This record gives sequence, C-alpha cells and structure tokens, in this order.
Amino acid sequence: MHIFLTILFRWLHIASACVAIGGVFFMRVLTPYGLRTLDPEPRQTAFLRLRRIFKMVIHTCILLLLVSGIYNSYLNWDVYNQIPSIAQPLWGTHVLLALCIFCIAIYVLMGARPPKKHEMWMGIELALMVLLLAVAATLKYAREHHGI
Repeated sequence: MHIFLTILFRWLHIASACVAIGGVFFMRVLTPYGLRTLDPEPRQTAFLRLRRIFKMVIHTCILLLLVSGIYNSYLNWDVYNQIPSIAQPLWGTHVLLALCIFCIAIYVLMGARPPKKHEMWMGIELALMVLLLAVAATLKYAREHHGI
C-alpha cells in the first residue's frame, strides 16, 4: 500500500503541475490569439467562459499540488536532512515559488471579471512556473544523487 500511495501522490503532483502550466500557457498565450478575430462582445463572452472553466481546473490543481506536495515532502524529508545545504534551500525555494504562483492564480481568478492587469500577472505566473520547474528538477536530482 505504501508503494501505491507513493506512486499515486507523485503522479498526482506531476500531473497537476502539467495541467496547471499548460492551462496558464493556454490562457495567457494561445487564447488571446484565438479570440482576436472575434468582435469585442463575443470575444469577451468566450474569454469569460474559458476563464470560468480555467478557474475550476486551477483550483483543483492547487488542492492536489498542496496535498501531494505535503505527502511527497514528508516521504523525502530524511533524504533532505542528509544533504541540508543543498536540499533545504531548494525545497524552500520550491515551496515559496509555489505559494507565489498560487497567490497570483487566486488573485487573477477572483470575481466574475479579471483584474485590469491580468495578462501581465499571468505572464509573471508562467515565468515563475518555468523557474519552479528548474528548481524542482534540481531538487529531484539532488535527492536522487545525494552524494554530490
């Protein structure tokens, strides 16, 4: 059962991250180009419908990332303590970036209409997600090769 849960929570973490990053990329990069051929009123209607669905997806991803991240951290904490000078700063950066991304997502998706600078915030969120991927990959490498 332990192995099953370990695999399940790792898979949930990675799958949720992929859906979140893909969703932000879709909403920030692809949607504006796809909707620009529409007249302003249908464009706004289509955008708000997409945004509502995106909101439900992102909130689900945040929940799954929090639960699976806590579980995965708990399982790996002993390894992190074996290499504290590498793992602890990477883990802390990973968590802080994730919290910043969650806060931006919640801010941008609050209410029925997006804030005025939602495109800028979504761009920042996408950049932070790419940075978070780099930190997470480095942390995983350090964890698996803790003799470095």
